[in-house]
Amino acid sequence: MGAIHNKIKKLREGLFTQQEMADKLHIHLKTWQKIENGITKLDVDRLKAIAELFEMTIEDLINVEDSVYISEIKNNDVGFNNSSVTINHKSEVETQLYERMIAEKDKIIIDKDKEIEYLRGLLAKNIGK
Repeated sequence: MGAIHNKIKKLREGLFTQQEMADKLHIHLKTWQKIENGITKLDVDRLKAIAELFEMTIEDLINVEDSVYISEIKNNDVGFNNSSVTINHKSEVETQLYERMIAEKDKIIIDKDKEIEYLRGLLAKNIGK
């Protein structure tokens, strides 16, 4: 069972039965049990629906470890605020989220490096005048 699935189960146990969760999500009980046991992969839409039932944000739902923190999700793009990401145990869904985080971080770094070079060029031109 992945960390997210385990967190979902613990949250559910304090509020609802498995059948109540299945009913609220309009799914079969067996489907919910597979979610809790980490068998069913969770997409962003399902995570959002589960988070809403627990009256929390999707970010709060998927932030399960101190070493991994996803600070923002907008339009299914994953944002981040950590300078490094440590991944210990991960499900396929978590792996996909972390890969998207890393790809976005790498793109931002490349863009910032280009901006720095541009500004250095401007500075060199102004100093040479």
